[in-house]
Amino acid sequence: MRLLNIKEASKILGIKPKTLYQWKWQKINLRFVKAGRSLRVSDEDLDEFIKRNKTGLVEFGRNN
Repeated sequence: MRLLNIKEASKILGIKPKTLYQWKWQKINLRFVKAGRSLRVSDEDLDEFIKRNKTGLVEFGRNN
């Protein structure tokens, strides 16, 4: 298990770090770890969050 800082986790999710801080305070369904003064997310929890929030495949530009 590796603990990612907020900047690393936000880059993986493709969102701004500020959004992750908002999710923490809004108690969005992602587990955060408080390490001293730093906020972290485990890579395992982030992978699980991504799996839980996947939506269906959308294909653009194909005529069916």
